[in-house]
Amino acid sequence: MTKERLKTILLLSLVSISLLLTRQIWIMSPYRTDLVFEDGKSDTSDYLQIDIIKPHKYLLNFNEDSHTIFYSDTNNNLWTSIHSSLVDILSSNNVKTDEISNEEFIAYHDNRSIVFYFPEEYNTYILARFLDIPQPNDITEKIEKVDSIYVYLGQGEPFFVFSHKDFHLKIHEIDLDLEYVKTKVGQIEKSNNITYYYPMRDSLNVDNDIYIPYKMSKAIPAIYVKNEINTDNIEDIREIAEVFFQKDIDYIREIVENNGSVLYLYGDKVLKVSQNGFLEYYSPLEEQVSERNLYISLVTASEFLSSNMEIPEDLYLDDIEEIEFGENLGYRLTFKYRIGGLPVILKDEEIEDFIQLEVFNKYIRSYKRFIREEMDTKSNNLLEKTEMLSAYEVISMNYNLIKNDYIVENNIQMIDEEKLKEDILLSIEDISIAYLDPCENKVRERLIGVWILKMRDNVYAFDVYDGSLVIKK
Repeated sequence: MTKERLKTILLLSLVSISLLLTRQIWIMSPYRTDLVFEDGKSDTSDYLQIDIIKPHKYLLNFNEDSHTIFYSDTNNNLWTSIHSSLVDILSSNNVKTDEISNEEFIAYHDNRSIVFYFPEEYNTYILARFLDIPQPNDITEKIEKVDSIYVYLGQGEPFFVFSHKDFHLKIHEIDLDLEYVKTKVGQIEKSNNITYYYPMRDSLNVDNDIYIPYKMSKAIPAIYVKNEINTDNIEDIREIAEVFFQKDIDYIREIVENNGSVLYLYGDKVLKVSQNGFLEYYSPLEEQVSERNLYISLVTASEFLSSNMEIPEDLYLDDIEEIEFGENLGYRLTFKYRIGGLPVILKDEEIEDFIQLEVFNKYIRSYKRFIREEMDTKSNNLLEKTEMLSAYEVISMNYNLIKNDYIVENNIQMIDEEKLKEDILLSIEDISIAYLDPCENKVRERLIGVWILKMRDNVYAFDVYDGSLVIKK
C-alpha cells in the first residue's frame, strides 16, 4: 500500500467516523462553568494545571520620560503577583468603574505604572474563572474581552484599566495591595541594564503609540537548541506513542514510511512523528458538538497538555480561532513559548506553530507539536560581543525596502515623500524582539536574534546585529 493511499484511507476513516457520531452534547451557555464528565464530577481544579493565560509583552512606565519593555516575567513575577488583585477586582461588590477616553488612557502612560499586553483578546469571564472566581461580578459584562491590563503604581489610590482596542474601563477597588509590584518595579528601575523605549508619538511626531528603543543597553544571549523528540531513536518515539494511547507498544500498530516518518495506529486514533521532530495526533469526535464552549475547550486543552508529554517552560496561549468540522463547532488553540526570555518564531513555513490543538468542548480532534529545547552548552547565555541594533536603526536601514513594498501593496501612484513616510510609520502595528529558529538542524541549531516588524500588510524579521532581512511574511 502506497503512502498516499494509506494517508487517504486514514483521513476518510476519521471523517466518516466523526460524521456517524451524531449524538448532541448538552451545554447550557457559551461559557457555562459546570464541566460534567462521564463520572459526573464538575470540579475542574485538577484540569487547570498550567497558567495558559499570560501576557506576551510588559511595558514598565517609570515616569513621563522613562519606559522599558520586556517579554518574559520569570524573574520578577509581576503578572502572577497581581492575580490576587485581579481576584478582588473581578469578584468584589465594591468596585467603581468609569469609561475613559483613549486620549486619557494614553496620558496615563506618563505615570508610574505597568501595562500587561496579551497576545490574544482574552474573554474577561474566562479570565475570572481561571482565577478560581466562581461568581464574577458585572465587570465581565461591562468589558467582555481584554487585550491589555494597565496597573497604576503612582501616588494615591491604585487602580486598574481593562482595555479592548480603544475601549478602556478604569476600575477602583479599596482593598488593592500592590506593594510587592511597586517594590519590584523600583528594583528594575535601579538596575543598570535597562533598554529605554520611547513612544513613536513623541519621538517621531506621528500618531502611533508603539514604543521603540533608540539604543540597546545589552546584547541577547547566544542560544542553541535541539529537537525535543529524538527521531533517530525509535524506542523514544515508541514511548511517546505509549503515553498518547495509554497502551503497551505491543498493542499499537507501527508503520515506518519511506521518508522516515513513523505512524502509530490504535483503533481510530493516529499518531505521526516526522523525521524533523514534528508530531501530529488525530482522534475522531465521540459525539456531535453542535455548540462551542470556550471555557470547556480551554479546560480540555489544559488537561490534555498536562497529560501528554512535558509542558514547555514559559508556554502561553497565543491565538484562539473558531473552527468547524462538518457540523461540529470548536476552536483552534495555538500555544507558543519563550526561550531565554524572548518569544521564538519559526522560519520553516511547513510548521506553522509550536503547539496547536483543535478542541471541540471536551474532545481533542487534533494536536500538533514542534518543540525545541535549549541546549546546555558553554556558549549559551554568553552575550554577543557585537553591539545590537535598535529597532529604530533597523527600520532606518531597511526603510527603502519597507517603502517599496508599501507602495506596491497600496497601489500608490503619486508619491509625496513626507506623507508617504508618515503613512508607513502609522501602519506599524507592533515592534518586538525575538529569536528565530532556522529549523535546519536537529541538534545544535543556533537561534537568530531578530527584530519583528509587524506592518498592516507584512511581517518582517531583521537580524538584530547586521539589520539584514531574514524573513518576510
